[in-house]
Amino acid sequence: MDIQDLHLEAAKNSRNYKTYEEMGDYYHLNGNLKRAYLCYAHSLFLCSSPKDVKRLTASMKDLEKGHSAQIPAAAFLIPSVPGLNMMKAIIQTCVLNREGVKTIIVMDDESSADVSQWLKEQNEIRIISVKGLTPGAAFNKASELTDKQEDLLFLGKGSALLPHALFHLRMSLYKEDSIGAVNAVTNGPAFGLTDFNSPIDRASIYADEHNLPGDEQMDPVLMPSCNTVLLRRDLYDERGGFDEQYLTQEVTEKDFSFQLLKLKKITYLCHHGYVYTFGVEQSNQARWSDYNHFYQKWNVRLNYSLFPRPDILALIKDPSEAPIRVLDVGCACGASLLAIKKKYPSSEPHGIELDEGAWNISSMLFPVTQGNVEENLDYEEGYFDYIIFGDVLEHLHQPGAVLENMKRYLKPGGAILASIPNIMHISVVSNLLNGYFTYEESGILDKTHLRFFTKNEITRMFSQAGYQLEDIGVNRIYITPAQQKLIEQLCSISTSSMDAFTTYQYLIRARKK
Repeated sequence: MDIQDLHLEAAKNSRNYKTYEEMGDYYHLNGNLKRAYLCYAHSLFLCSSPKDVKRLTASMKDLEKGHSAQIPAAAFLIPSVPGLNMMKAIIQTCVLNREGVKTIIVMDDESSADVSQWLKEQNEIRIISVKGLTPGAAFNKASELTDKQEDLLFLGKGSALLPHALFHLRMSLYKEDSIGAVNAVTNGPAFGLTDFNSPIDRASIYADEHNLPGDEQMDPVLMPSCNTVLLRRDLYDERGGFDEQYLTQEVTEKDFSFQLLKLKKITYLCHHGYVYTFGVEQSNQARWSDYNHFYQKWNVRLNYSLFPRPDILALIKDPSEAPIRVLDVGCACGASLLAIKKKYPSSEPHGIELDEGAWNISSMLFPVTQGNVEENLDYEEGYFDYIIFGDVLEHLHQPGAVLENMKRYLKPGGAILASIPNIMHISVVSNLLNGYFTYEESGILDKTHLRFFTKNEITRMFSQAGYQLEDIGVNRIYITPAQQKLIEQLCSISTSSMDAFTTYQYLIRARKK
């Protein structure tokens, strides 16, 4: 069987150990010894046949003898939680799903005497006091107790491993050398629980059905969204560990993902690495303090510039093997460029970014020019298949002139892809009817917007600039009952349709004539 067929077999029964053994044979044959070893180890973990246990053990020992430097190991680093029953559920679940991991270290902040006492009584874990330490300092201290050959799995506070999650995270880490860290996915934390075993039992059933093999379930990201992260040990050591100034694990790990970019290493989100997270109260003040510290360090805001635009990228209809050339104007930190490269491996993504902090990040990954699109550009004429303006045109002094100028850089038949806010949205119109046109920090009336558009004006601008509109899509947000009633009244006294008032953004694909 090829690897795709084996993935399908695993989807039928994710606990069939023979399928993972065959995966190991596949990777061994194709020279990825790390992945081969991990597949054999996962098969052994699931295996219940004494005869097959012997065979799998022999396969792993053969790899260890001939290729010891390529055999991956891992260590768990687990923050303590103040609730004893929650702590018990987390440790018991992590031990159950350890899959041969020898080193499990719990970082005890000593916030609960009962938890501290129970942890000391456990035989399968090591305890380290991290009282008064920041998350980065705690993880760095705990890492010193691990072997230098062990990759580091930092579990989120209140998080527990589920079936197959560790396997898929480790397999993802060794897909290719450009990957420096992999990030799990998790549930929205549930607060106020008294029974901690039942939620894990239900989540484990879900994990058996959804934590399934397949590299297509990996997405490159600029930084982790879940606090459970697996890091390559050599890169952790090369960067000198975590920044110890942050007060939250969230921003500590996001900071490290930026440090990895300096090494040309990328973080991947693993949709097949689902872990369960209990709700643990955290300080919003600490979080916002960390956001400010992050901005001071990197000149990038964590609530901006870090996310791809799948709505715009969906306008690209080329087959996945197409060698397209794309220019993202206002590419920020390069999240959409990463998404393009993942979907179109043969593509050539480029960017333009005015903001220095965002440019510093995106230029680590792709050819990104720091500059203003309203000035002269140093690109070859007829070079790009697509030029993207994701919420950019409204920030320009002369958007029509820019569109006309960009034609020279498009191939014959090349296209502009754009998202443009709709000034006719009911949220703006209703305020205007009451005498308000107030600029805001973000949204349609963002204080940095210089131009405003309706659908008719968008159509006019692209037509005058020499483009044929091929597709006009929309993004919408929630409309209140009062807004809906006002829309109906406005439609009764105008020629506008309801769509004109409910559309928040227009999504444009315009082809060069």
